[in-house]
Amino acid sequence: MDLARSPQELAREAAEQLRALNHRTLDPKAFEQPSDVAGVVEALTILLDRLPQALGQAAVALRSFQRHNMIRMDNGTDPTDQTHQVVGALENAQGLIEGARSALRAASPVSHMGGHWGPADETDESEAS
Repeated sequence: MDLARSPQELAREAAEQLRALNHRTLDPKAFEQPSDVAGVVEALTILLDRLPQALGQAAVALRSFQRHNMIRMDNGTDPTDQTHQVVGALENAQGLIEGARSALRAASPVSHMGGHWGPADETDESEAS
């Protein structure tokens, strides 16, 4: 974990890594085993578990900037309403992420899936008796 980098740099890197994952998995053959899918789903679930905290901390920072009169709008307007709008949007996103987390928890059976070990596993069990 590189805490010497700025929050923006860390968030951009996370976004780029997710973009790379999206490109890498365009080909379904990128997954060699069902457990590979399980690993990705587990990691993305962890990402969603952590995302609300990051959004909350961004909202706290924005409120602090507003409280200390440290925000100016590039069009010269009072930033109060826009700050409330952004904080509200961040809080709304936190709630929506909970829905996505619930949906991923419903995908938990993927963690019990595995591929065949070898040729003996590829036979139909009804043929084996």
